[in-house]
Amino acid sequence: MKRIFLCVICAIATLSIYSQSWPKQLPESLPGTRWWWFGSAVDSTNLKWNLAEYASHGLGAVEITPIYGVQGNDKNELRYLSPEWMKALQYTECQAKANHIEVDMATGTGWPFGGPWVPINEAACKAVFIDTLVSLNTKIKDIAFALPSKEKSFATLQKAMAFKSDIKGKKRVIALYISRTRQMVKRAAPGGEGYVIDHFDKNAVMHYLAHIDSAFNATNTPYPHTFFNDSYEVYGADWTPTLLDEFAKRRGYKLETCFDKLLDGDSKTLSDYRETLSDMLLENFTNQWTAWAHSHGAITRNQAHGSPANLIDCYAAVDIPEIEGFGLSDFKIKGLRKDPGMTRPNFSDLSMLRYAPSAAHITGKQFTSSETFTWLTEHFRTSLSQMKPDMDLMFCAGVNHMFFHGTAYSPKDAEWPGWKFYASVDMSPTNSIWRDAPFLMSYITRCQSFLQWGQPDNDFIVYLPVRDMWAKEKGQRLMQFDIHSMAKKAPEFIHAIMKIDSLGYDCDYISDRYILSTTCENGTLKTIGGAKYKALIIPGNNIMTPEVKAHLAELEKQGAHIILGVNSKEMSLCAVPEQIKLQTGMKMIRRSDPTGYHYFMSNLTPNDVDCDMPLATKFKDAAWFNPMNGDINKATINNGKIRIKLRSGESAILQTYRNGNPKEQIINEPAKQSRQDIELTKHKWQLSFIEEAPMVAKTFNLDSLQYWQNLDSETSVTMGTGVYTTVVKLNNTQAKTHWNINLGDVRESARVYINGEFIGCAWAVPYILDCKNLLHKGNNVIRIEVTNLPANRISNLDKKGVKWRKMKEINIVDLNYQKTTYANWKSVDSGLNNVTLTTDN
Repeated sequence: MKRIFLCVICAIATLSIYSQSWPKQLPESLPGTRWWWFGSAVDSTNLKWNLAEYASHGLGAVEITPIYGVQGNDKNELRYLSPEWMKALQYTECQAKANHIEVDMATGTGWPFGGPWVPINEAACKAVFIDTLVSLNTKIKDIAFALPSKEKSFATLQKAMAFKSDIKGKKRVIALYISRTRQMVKRAAPGGEGYVIDHFDKNAVMHYLAHIDSAFNATNTPYPHTFFNDSYEVYGADWTPTLLDEFAKRRGYKLETCFDKLLDGDSKTLSDYRETLSDMLLENFTNQWTAWAHSHGAITRNQAHGSPANLIDCYAAVDIPEIEGFGLSDFKIKGLRKDPGMTRPNFSDLSMLRYAPSAAHITGKQFTSSETFTWLTEHFRTSLSQMKPDMDLMFCAGVNHMFFHGTAYSPKDAEWPGWKFYASVDMSPTNSIWRDAPFLMSYITRCQSFLQWGQPDNDFIVYLPVRDMWAKEKGQRLMQFDIHSMAKKAPEFIHAIMKIDSLGYDCDYISDRYILSTTCENGTLKTIGGAKYKALIIPGNNIMTPEVKAHLAELEKQGAHIILGVNSKEMSLCAVPEQIKLQTGMKMIRRSDPTGYHYFMSNLTPNDVDCDMPLATKFKDAAWFNPMNGDINKATINNGKIRIKLRSGESAILQTYRNGNPKEQIINEPAKQSRQDIELTKHKWQLSFIEEAPMVAKTFNLDSLQYWQNLDSETSVTMGTGVYTTVVKLNNTQAKTHWNINLGDVRESARVYINGEFIGCAWAVPYILDCKNLLHKGNNVIRIEVTNLPANRISNLDKKGVKWRKMKEINIVDLNYQKTTYANWKSVDSGLNNVTLTTDN
């Protein structure tokens, strides 16, 4: 689908990939967003307005997720899948098409899958074991098992077995009752309230999807582009009625004969039980759901994390695997604020972020998506600058199709702050950061245009030792691989992955299922999706099936390199480490393309990097692509090494060429100059306001630059854009100098104009822009439009007791999911307090 990217930044050029230009921009290159429909209280006027706003700011996809409603708005709510709801979906699809926006939707409301059409006998299932001692001559049929009272209305006896006991004259009897968890859909929308389905039950899943079919068929509504499934948050569902039969078929023995071992934590029995659940989830839920979507011309996007299954297999079974970021990473980047007490640590480190990309790479899928910026910071305090480093980390892990978490549908005339979701970074028109969000959108689009082009080129595949994890963890029968507990469940594996990265290599993960379809060609391992690797690393002592062991032996016989443990010496015999990673600590990812290789790299360290480095790949020429502004610069090459120059926090794309570099569109780097600075902080500045609320009625004449929140009572609470203006007089020599402008610590983004010409937006650290030789001899007018955060304005509403928290559920809790007020927040800095013209480039 052709997309139009309406934005203050110039559109990315779509030229031949063989010329010196940015790769062709796909529709999926644009960022998407999760789109919460509160109570599904949507109407045509506001759907049209919201979608037009999203398109004009650079969003390319919306994922409809209906949730709970807004207080006092019941009359406007639409029941999920009702004819009225389907009509709203049809209108949305029509308007989205007009705006060149892709429409995705969750396969239900809230999460997980479930609803009022799910009967109790198809709801999430659990086992209730009654473990008791009776005399040796007691018959099982005569035992009155002490079933908990809360289970009596739901549980049915499936099997009771007798086992030896260490107590003389006693035997151990274990009874299995099948019950239901009675978990309800979390954050359900009207018409979506009900039981969560039994994901292991083929018929339950089939009936659930058939109900959704009926609504589409009855209204002739086109199916969306993509159906989405959120992270697996089904709690305590550790059984399904057919589990005993499936266990016997798959594992070759009867689980009921080992109830005692299962309850006592026997490693093999636990592992086999967990593997059976994994198989059933993959086949009965993930595979069936994807096949259903395909039958309607749609595709699937899935978050497998949290599920009690082999994550690689579940991610690989869908069209677009999706990982999730949760929290703010502490990169210690120079000038990047942490906002102590208002952030939570990111549980998704590099090792976690690689699961979904690995599945995509080994199966040949083009896209890996991400739920991005969940709980990045406290509400109303998230800046564009805080988003970029965690986005860069995802890019380096292999993500290339990001979705914001997220955007709330809100009527245009809703009183500020409008409708808000409780865990969202809030990428919406009512957030002040929306003004300069197009610059972030354009950055993401440029990055993704490269990251979606070509093929992955990671060095190694690493065997995922899931059976080791299944056998080791004995605390509970059910073992779920959720983001928050991976450090506990897989510490050795995480350590191995981080070690591989520190040695300068990149890797993907592979499961037993995909090892069995991997071949060897001339010493290179090739997966079913066509991805090629130099060796397979088996970290630690892994439990494997005889089939996998035999296949590995055959691959080794054919010349494949199989490395036991993270052995740097053996790894160096198979692959060349990237010295950029090894020596600087920067993060990066490499992909191959028809002209050579391209690298996305990000300096997520506290140190500026300026050095000559060799590459692990051969090249004759190279060019730098700047995703911040679209510039293309010729790379400096000295004795076969590339000059790498990235300040702390900066990112860049390096394109190498096997046969020399086409010279079109090249911008040579400015010549080196002796360091000069012109300090503008102490100049006289004028400060006025635009697009602000509440209004600021005056213009301020400042003797030196300063933040505006302390100027008076109006500026202390306003949210909007402050316009700083000054005049700089240059002499003839200064006018001939190539200048950059360093804005210091921007609060929070700044558009800069020199003599009326726009030179760029400083929205991420370092806040430095090229003056583009627009400064001339004599007087020069510098205008800087700085947009702040909504924090001071929302705090003021709480101080005044304004009731803006009006959602029916959870209602904007804090980072720790506690009810909160922002009335006690200290005033947040807004504007500028330092500007320097500098020749430092």
